[in-house]
Parts: sequence; structure tokens; C-alpha cells
Amino acid sequence: MNPDVLEKVLVCRDLPSLPAVASRVVELTQKDQMSFKELAETIQNDQALAAKILRTVNSSLFGLRKRCSSINQAIVMLGLSAVKSLALGFSLVGAIKDSAGESFDMAEYWRRALYTGVAAKNIAALAGVPNQEECFLGGLLQDVGMVALHKALGRPYLAAIAEAGGDHRKVAECELATFHVQHSDIGALLAQRWKLPEELVMPIKYHERPTAAPGEHSAICRAVGLGNIAAELMVAAEPGPVLRRFYEKAEQWFAIDQSNADEVLKAIGTATKEVARFLAVPTGGVANTSEVLERAREQMAQITLPETLVQGIDLPMGGPGDGSCDELTGVASRLRFEQTLVAAFEQARAGTTVASVAIFDIDGLGAVNTACGEDAGDNILVVVAGRLQRSLGPVRGLVARLEGGRFGLVLPRVGRNEAVKICESARLYVGAEPVKLVAGRAGAAPEVRVTMSAGLVHLDADIACRFEDAGAVVQTVDKALAAAKRAGRNSMRVYTPAMKAAA
Repeated sequence: MNPDVLEKVLVCRDLPSLPAVASRVVELTQKDQMSFKELAETIQNDQALAAKILRTVNSSLFGLRKRCSSINQAIVMLGLSAVKSLALGFSLVGAIKDSAGESFDMAEYWRRALYTGVAAKNIAALAGVPNQEECFLGGLLQDVGMVALHKALGRPYLAAIAEAGGDHRKVAECELATFHVQHSDIGALLAQRWKLPEELVMPIKYHERPTAAPGEHSAICRAVGLGNIAAELMVAAEPGPVLRRFYEKAEQWFAIDQSNADEVLKAIGTATKEVARFLAVPTGGVANTSEVLERAREQMAQITLPETLVQGIDLPMGGPGDGSCDELTGVASRLRFEQTLVAAFEQARAGTTVASVAIFDIDGLGAVNTACGEDAGDNILVVVAGRLQRSLGPVRGLVARLEGGRFGLVLPRVGRNEAVKICESARLYVGAEPVKLVAGRAGAAPEVRVTMSAGLVHLDADIACRFEDAGAVVQTVDKALAAAKRAGRNSMRVYTPAMKAAA
């Protein structure tokens, strides 16, 4: 993190500050036994805040069967923790709203925040994740670091993030490239300064990379991360690929099937409008969820494969910013992996050729980030990506970084036995030598030995026809990878389809 930028943020007098009522709530929560009566009285002293909380708990976001008429009743019906979290979050919403300058696009900011928060709460409710209010507020407050950076840096910050071209997934890349900081870290520092509970600090810090979150906060961070994908879907010009990614992550992270995932998405529009009205925040309009889903499904059903992909994987990598290259490691991006996989899957299902698909995951990367710092983790990612690429040698294949420490490999025209040899050789090659750390915390180990686990699926015409689509292939590869992890890590598992019953 750039110390000069961090200093500018920390000394900026225009940052959002913790309102008096929120300060009192924080004070109460630090007591060994928080008083039911004191919390209710503190909130009721701010009539506007109390009204916002009551309107929200009576909205479609909560779906209570019995109307809640007082803060005391809200505490009884929702619990002390839920009302406390809503009080903190909503009082901070006012502070953020009041501190943003005219040049900052607050409509876009709040639209994304509300889409994410509403989706995250619905996901948490469906998946049985506790702390559902924290999931909602984690989404609502996730980008507070952007407000802080704008207040501290002004126009240069707006100019830097303008390079993202409206694609929020690229905002962090622009921040890192220009200022060597990212809003998620700044937002988490601000939340810690406000003494917010870890259940709110963690989704702010990890909303861009939820799989890197500490284990005890993993569910909250993944709910907010999946909410982010839902928010992206609602504003995407090409929603088809985003919907596919939402389905995949819903299944992978929470075992939510497509039907239930659709119900989460359908609920976003109405609840977002309601909460925006209660909080009096601008959104610039809310998309019609049914229309978005219809357009996304049409695109998913009409995916056309680029000729260059149909013929193989000779498509040029492109340059930074065009979406085909992972900015950190230099290998292919997740988007390019998905495009290549779709092509390979369709070819295999048509009987044109065969293909193999693998996913590798660095064992214990989260522990390294904790012990040595995230810079050391990034160091490892860059080295591992290079080793995977070099391990292929003359073999024609695509190496891509998917997320966190996960890498995908597509091997067109490679048979099962050869694919097993290639992937096992690549896995062993990565772990043959320790990674020398050029960045990390003071006192951390100068080098780290890295191992990887892997899952593999081979596709021929018969096997490919067993899968509904390329997304189902990824889910199966993930299951093979999970089996390798359960077996003790540092190993590979290969999907073997069940024998068809005799006619």
C-alpha cells in the first residue's frame, strides 16, 4: 500500500465521520452485556434513523409476517445484533451521502451498493448464513473506500477510475496502477477507525475477492461477493456471461441451484426501490429484473463461437484492459478461459475433437497471506502462473487465472491419459522449487514452498453430452478438485463418469 496516499487519506478532514448515534451504539456494543433498553433508547433519540430502520424491517427485504411498530419490537423480532447493525449502517449511510462531492457519481455508487446488499441478504437467507443484516450492510458499505479516496485525492482519483470505462471490476486495477492502493483496503481501514465489528469490516475488505477472506468470515464475504455479481448483472450491457457466472458461484459457494438463484435475482428490483426510498439515496433508476433475466438467457442460448476459437486456441492474448489478460499474473483472464472452454466443450459435444479441462488451486495461500502479507501472496501468484505456463512446453493449451489462487487449464485435442500426465507434471513442476519472496512483511520467511491441488475432466463426444453446458463442466472439475483437497491436498483427482446402464 502506498504510504503517501495512505497518509493523505488518514489526515483528510473531509472523510465521512461516525455520527453521534453510531458512536453511542459502538460504545454500547463494547460492554460485556449490551442493554436491550439502552440500545432502543439510543436509536429512538434519532427519530429519522428509527423511522428508516422500521420502514426497512417492514419492507419486502425482510418479509415479516407481522408488522413491526417500534424499535423495541424490532429488537424482539430480529434480535439485538440485527438492529444494532442496521443502526450502525444506516447512520453511516447518511454520513457518506453528506460527505460526497458533486463530481462523484453517487447514483452509480448507491445503485451498486443497494443491488449488492439486497442480493447478499437474500442469498444469506436462502443459504442459511447467519448475520444476514451484516451481509446486507457489507454490500451497502463495500465501496466506502472510493468515497474516502475521492475526498483525499480529488480529480486525479476520478481520472484514474474513469479508465475502467464503467466496469467496476476494473476499478481496483486502475487504483493499483495509479496509486498503488485499492478502495477495499482503504474502506476496511476506515471501518476499523470507526470501530465497526469485524462482521462489517471483512466484507468491505474482501468484497472484490471473497475467497481470500478468513475462514470465520468466509460466508459473509462470499454472500457479498455473489451480491456483487448480481449487481454487475443488473447493469451489464451483455448480461449473458454474467448470469452464467452468477449461477456457477451460487452453486459452488452455497449449493444454490439455478431455480433458487433466479428467485434471488427476481427479488432484487422491488427491494432495491423500497430501500432506496427509505434511505433517500439516489440510484438513477432501477433495472427491471425480469427484462434483465430474459435478455441474459437469450444471450446464453445464442452464444456464437469465434472462428479462431473453433479452429483452436490461436486467438491473440490482446493487451491490458481488453479483458483477455489477468493484470497481476499476465496469463489469460477468467473471461478468456470461459470463452475457450465454451468452444472446446461445443467441439467435443459435436464429436469434432476431444479436450481436457483442469483447475489448479494453490494449497494454503490464505495462510501465506496472513503470515507474510498480501504482497507476498501476489508474489506467489505471479511465480506460480509463470511456472504453469512454462510447464506446458510445446503443448498447446491455455493457462488462465480464475480467482484467488485458482488457475484454469484448457487442453484442446488432448486425450485423457496425456492430459493426466500433463497436469500432474505441471503440478509437480510448480512445487519443485520454493518461491523466493521479494515482498512481504518484515520478519517473514524469505521463501515459501508451494504445492497445488488439481481436478481434471476429459471431454469426448460421449462424456460432453452428459453435461448441460460448459458451466456444468466447471462444477464437475471443482468437485474433483475438492476431492483432491479432502485427500490431503498436494494431489490431483480425475473425474470418471459412471457407466451407462445396459439397454
